[in-house]
Amino acid sequence: MHILIAEDDENSRLMLSTALEARGHRVQAAPDGRQALELALAGTPDLIVSDILMPELDGYGLCRAVRAHPQLSGVPFVFYTATFTDRRDEELAYQLGADLFLVKPCEIDKLILELESAASRNAIRPVPSDADALYAERLRDKLDKKITELEAERTRLRDFAEAAADWFWETDMDGVIVHTSDGAWPLRGLTLNGLFAMRRPGLPRPDDPAQLAREVRSFRDVVIDWRQQDGSVRIMALSARPWRDATGHIAGYRGSARDVSRQVRAEEELRALNQELDERVRSRTASLKAAFEELESFSYSVSHDLRGPLRAIHGFASVLDTELNSPGVTGLPDSARDSLQRILRAALRMEHLVDDLLELARVTRLPLQRQPVDLSALAQDIADVLRNAEPSRQCDIRIQPGLLVAGDVGLLRIVLDNLLRNAWKFSAPTAHAQIEVGSEGKGQQAVIYVRDNGVGFDMAHADKLFHPFNRLHRDGEFDGTGIGLALVQRIIRRHNGRVWARSEPGAGATFCFTLGDTETSLPSIAA
Repeated sequence: MHILIAEDDENSRLMLSTALEARGHRVQAAPDGRQALELALAGTPDLIVSDILMPELDGYGLCRAVRAHPQLSGVPFVFYTATFTDRRDEELAYQLGADLFLVKPCEIDKLILELESAASRNAIRPVPSDADALYAERLRDKLDKKITELEAERTRLRDFAEAAADWFWETDMDGVIVHTSDGAWPLRGLTLNGLFAMRRPGLPRPDDPAQLAREVRSFRDVVIDWRQQDGSVRIMALSARPWRDATGHIAGYRGSARDVSRQVRAEEELRALNQELDERVRSRTASLKAAFEELESFSYSVSHDLRGPLRAIHGFASVLDTELNSPGVTGLPDSARDSLQRILRAALRMEHLVDDLLELARVTRLPLQRQPVDLSALAQDIADVLRNAEPSRQCDIRIQPGLLVAGDVGLLRIVLDNLLRNAWKFSAPTAHAQIEVGSEGKGQQAVIYVRDNGVGFDMAHADKLFHPFNRLHRDGEFDGTGIGLALVQRIIRRHNGRVWARSEPGAGATFCFTLGDTETSLPSIAA
């Protein structure tokens, strides 16, 4: 069946056409009554479905023209409308010769059945009566209703405009502001070019105002400094788009002006504060860096300069000890010999301390050279050195194979050397000493650990663990200078990692570290 649809609403036209075509009907569609009449005369349809309120020729006029034309007078005609829904509208439709009057919206399946039924039945259509009076009445009623609606809409829009903080304005083709909302009267008579000339300096300029005026195109948030009659300055943001007259030609701009004084001044103050803060941070960072470098240099110099006197003290004391222990040397009291031994031990301890301080300064100065490192192989080398130094010592050292990381091989050797020597030292009093090197996790999140079953320590004092010269055991109980763990922490931090420990007195200790940036919580490894 050939069905002609006259509907000015594109969505309604498309929906109805698609539904009818899905039922196998051939469909033609027109956006107004005049085009629909032309299509009907070009090829007589089996059914005409028409809206009422349309441009050019409305549905009533189309129905009248169809019934008046010999070629089309017998074609079934159905009104499908959402605007003309009064009983008098329906009465006029039937007076003009319509076969069916349907009101939108209608369920699509029911609508199609109604249309197919209207097309198939041979209705005896009334001869169109003189319905001019009724037609004029209905049009007048609809026009009055539409005028009332438009007036209400106009009032609503005016209320919105007056309630808004923005100013609204309209220019003619020469760019002169000729109409404004009530609050925007100070803009009347000004030109867009004059406003663009007030553009605020120092802000981003995405558009060239002169080019905007030449090309007559939309623009947004052009910020200007508008100096008022009292000398004060209001910072305004202009936005607009071209508008067209009834002939479709561009007739000027319609836009808004928003007072953004507070916002812009707040942004400028914030920008100034940020710049000042950046300067302070840079200055403070430079000062701290200089102080840190000066402190490192001082520490290195002092440590280096102490080496000579300490070696002299230790050397001369050693010579004196040798001579006093030679055969035939008598008369020296035991207390004097004991004092000499104290001097020797203290000098030796100071030498070790100075060496550790120099090492601490050295690892801070060394450039970091990342490369693949086999921690398992490093740990095995260090374990072999420890066993060879004390071959009689019984200690089970277990090293997990394949501990591959990215880091500086020289610095990581220092880390493992200190941690393994500590584990070796503090597990010495244990009858069946055990040391374990392993990892948990993978990649940058891997946690490397060195665990022993030695004497352990009290976690209440763990905050002192990585500070230089702080020792958690009594002097003379275990040897050492208190520098080793501070050295470990500095190296791990240079690798953007973390180092921490877990322990209990008498239950051993576990030292853990990560390498590389990590923001996730670290696994808890039991001691």
